[in-house]
Amino acid sequence: MTASPCKIPRKILIVTFGSLGDLHPFVALAHALAAQGFTPVIATSAAYADYIAGEGLTFTPIRPDGDDLVARLGIEMGEIARRMAADDRFLFDQIIFPHLRESYDDVLAASADVCAIVTHSIAFSARLAAETRGLPCVTMILSPVMLFSPDDPPLGNPLPFWRAPKGEIGRSYNRLLLWMLANAIGLSARPLSRLRRELGLPHRRGLDLLLGLDSSIAVIGLFSPMLSSHSDHWEKLSIAGHTFHDRFLGAETLDPEIEAFLAAGAPPLVFTLGSFVARQRDTYYRHVAEAAQRVGCRALLLANEDDVAALRATIPGDVHIAAYAPHSQVFPRACAILHHGGAGTTGQALRAGLTQLIMPFLGDQFDNAARLTRLGVARKLDHATVTADILTRELVTLLGDVSLAQKAWEVADHIAAENGAVVAARQIAALINQPPTTQRQTS
Repeated sequence: MTASPCKIPRKILIVTFGSLGDLHPFVALAHALAAQGFTPVIATSAAYADYIAGEGLTFTPIRPDGDDLVARLGIEMGEIARRMAADDRFLFDQIIFPHLRESYDDVLAASADVCAIVTHSIAFSARLAAETRGLPCVTMILSPVMLFSPDDPPLGNPLPFWRAPKGEIGRSYNRLLLWMLANAIGLSARPLSRLRRELGLPHRRGLDLLLGLDSSIAVIGLFSPMLSSHSDHWEKLSIAGHTFHDRFLGAETLDPEIEAFLAAGAPPLVFTLGSFVARQRDTYYRHVAEAAQRVGCRALLLANEDDVAALRATIPGDVHIAAYAPHSQVFPRACAILHHGGAGTTGQALRAGLTQLIMPFLGDQFDNAARLTRLGVARKLDHATVTADILTRELVTLLGDVSLAQKAWEVADHIAAENGAVVAARQIAALINQPPTTQRQTS
């Protein structure tokens, strides 16, 4: 199949799935594509309908939604987050693959009059729909762990990669391990292969099955090139840079209580576990509050909204506990940042120019933490063994490390100049605006 020409009004369907960290970059991209003359439509979980509408963007729901998952699994979202942290396969085996066909049906219906599909790397159904319709598809990756680069292999992975290969022997060794890893993951993605057969789509394996390397007209990374030292091992790959959109439900200014706390004293330690991992993690917030008090530091703790009241009732001292707050507005006013290593949080922390203490829980967070440590701007903690005593020692080291602070400032100068959404939108526009005869084959 060849890519079909763009239809008026040049609608592009943007498909994503996950937490706010998986949504913010695509909202930024939608605005950038609109500036390029396209009409973006965001397809994601129904829970985000108000958020997308508040951004002035068109929304269409795709399954599964959080309520669908809770009903089918019989557990709450907090327990889902814990099981994802305990089992790398849970996301795919229990969340994505059981809903793959209905997600495909939703994307196929939403793509009837679009000229292209732009999709999160784990929104597998979107690439299936693009292939079915013969539409050009662009795959977006949000963190460098997805690069599978022999020059800069996944970090935080138990496989014995050669971390910094200097010659072809090391790269060849890494290629072999990466091939084995990709094919092992591909073999475990049998529901995806099975649906491809049912739809009459070509057989794919390994990274092509997972990331659509052949079926996508481009693979674009929405993260800083400073996090990866890869070479251009994929012809279609480009790294656009971080995106920094973090406005949620139209919030343009900080909550007055947060603003009052920040203005009332010295810059605080800011602690966040993002919008997903944070659920029912009270113990960590108590440890951080105690450690901050021991080192004489104020603390702003950003928790899940369902846990804020209980934490406020039991945590004393010069600590403020709140729900969501745009990181772009609070991080620059901190003394240091303690977080989980999510892709969006990582970008905001880098731009703030502050030292970081990272406590990864799941997925790409381990890789992000390792890359920030390698970059010289962060220290890393094991969430499974962390205590108030350990946090106290780490904070003393972090706040007193002049070299970390200097490197953080240097990196921030580079990161601040990045605008991954604009760069990616221009690349997508250039590809989509090509005459149909010159566009890449999709299969």
